[in-house]
Amino acid sequence: MALGRVRTIADDEGADSPDYRRRLAEAEIATWAIDVSERRVLSALASGKNPGPASSMLKINGTEQMQRIDELAIEAAGAYAHVDQPQAREPGSNVAAVGPGHSLTAMPRYLNNRAASIYGGSNEIQRDIIARLVLGL
Repeated sequence: MALGRVRTIADDEGADSPDYRRRLAEAEIATWAIDVSERRVLSALASGKNPGPASSMLKINGTEQMQRIDELAIEAAGAYAHVDQPQAREPGSNVAAVGPGHSLTAMPRYLNNRAASIYGGSNEIQRDIIARLVLGL
């Protein structure tokens, strides 16, 4: 889970400010809430029911939460997150990482996951679907 990686980075880098720890706890709670919601949707689908707008809500909440976790990882990794080290990230590479190894993917993950709110249906389109299903617009 990405949140576990963020917690490891935070512990190693000493990101122990009360504000950071609060945001990390909020991210963990939100992640658990998404997990429970996803299980409810899967249960509805398994019993032949239509999940309604819940799948759109999960897409929005999931992508936004993933982006918040990436931001926490970048903040925890500090300057190490900004070092581009493609050779050190290659599987089987013997190139030593600058800084902790688990910070290697913080920035690439952050940049890649920014697109998650666009691919698979932009969050704005998902909000439109929710409005139509819930409000009948």
